[in-house]
Amino acid sequence: MHSMLKNMGILAWIGCLVTLAYQSISWTLSAAWPSVTLLDVLHSLFGIDLLSFISNLPLDMSAKAIYVCFTTQLTLFFWWLGVVLFMTQFLTQIFIRK
Repeated sequence: MHSMLKNMGILAWIGCLVTLAYQSISWTLSAAWPSVTLLDVLHSLFGIDLLSFISNLPLDMSAKAIYVCFTTQLTLFFWWLGVVLFMTQFLTQIFIRK
């Protein structure tokens, strides 16, 4: 379990670097920094219509989820996902010693 969490954290940080590389190359070629949000990626790559899923949530949760999906840059999502996975790996290593 520890190695799985560590590997997933490394993959999340690699995803962060790949997204930053894409944005940098795009900025170099077109002189415009592309906004790559979580909502854009889920819809274009996986065909997931997140807004229809969110519409079934209560109003306060829907507003928060829409705000996060529209404003969260993919690089920040991957970065914090990696941090959470590494911290989870560290805490499980401390508290669950198998």
